[in-house]
Amino acid sequence: MAVNEARPDAPEDMPQFTYTLKLVIMLKSGAARGRHELKVIPELPSGETKPPFITSVQFEGEERGVNVVVNIPFTFTLEGLYWFRVSIGETLLTRMPFRIMYNRMLTPPMQ
Repeated sequence: MAVNEARPDAPEDMPQFTYTLKLVIMLKSGAARGRHELKVIPELPSGETKPPFITSVQFEGEERGVNVVVNIPFTFTLEGLYWFRVSIGETLLTRMPFRIMYNRMLTPPMQ
């Protein structure tokens, strides 16, 4: 995602902003049954982690699955690659990348 600042006094560093992410996570039960905790842990480009988004999912086993669709407002403070780690309990399932690029455009003042 590109963030653009086009003005005469555009800041050198990216200003923080909030953007609502739509996360879609689709899981198959397989042998899993019962209620489990699903966590999404944001990791900043600096390596720092933020508090997780946590919800519970109910697995019914076999071919049945669980779809989780959620809007998460997230405040981006740094330019770079963010990771969103998805886990069930303590088991990491996957990581989703989201890159922020900052474009600073100094424009001449309007006459």
